[in-house]
Amino acid sequence: MGAELQIAEKQFFETLLDYEQWANEQWLNTLSKFQNRDRAELVLKHIAGCYSGWITLVDDWVDKPDAEIDLPKDMEELLRRWRLVLRSRGLDEQIEFTGGKGAKRTIRVRELLHHVLNHGTYHRGHLRGLAEGEGMTDFPETDSISYFVRLRKN
Repeated sequence: MGAELQIAEKQFFETLLDYEQWANEQWLNTLSKFQNRDRAELVLKHIAGCYSGWITLVDDWVDKPDAEIDLPKDMEELLRRWRLVLRSRGLDEQIEFTGGKGAKRTIRVRELLHHVLNHGTYHRGHLRGLAEGEGMTDFPETDSISYFVRLRKN
């Protein structure tokens, strides 16, 4: 991959990390509206738990169980660390890890970061489902298109 393309891809990942932070903040600000706040908070902690678990492959962070995640402090710190990984590692760098059945696996930094960010999007959709299930109508619209449209207006 050419250097210019890799720089552009890293810049796009930076934008996706900005989106991730924005979307999480929207849902953190909505927690108080949930009838079952504890359940919604666990979903947000699970998102941060994904950041936490995977960052241990590329940083000196000590993983925490989801229940011990300190929202929003850990969420913010973990996204900061992912930004540093993005800036300091090559996107094609191979990362080794042990899979669920003990098998040794490798994944590229770009694939790992994509997974982590996609996982957050998936579970914010989960939060939307919980909100709708409670009859909530004033929850945030955090689909990425909403973020990109707002970004272009500024």
